Amino acid sequence: MDKKGYTTESGGRQNGFALEPEISVISEGESKKSLIIFSVIIFSLLIGVVYYLKG
Repeated sequence: MDKKGYTTESGGRQNGFALEPEISVISEGESKKSLIIFSVIIFSLLIGVVYYLKG
């Protein structure tokens, strides 16, 4: 974080730090990895629901 500016009126800075966290862009690899994890979780939930309904 840069330490420019100490005003809260313009830009929302106080004591040299931004009040809001910086937005980090998700890289392509992280996006694919999280999508795979999400798909696995949803898939196992669906299998669990089907198994529960059959029993």
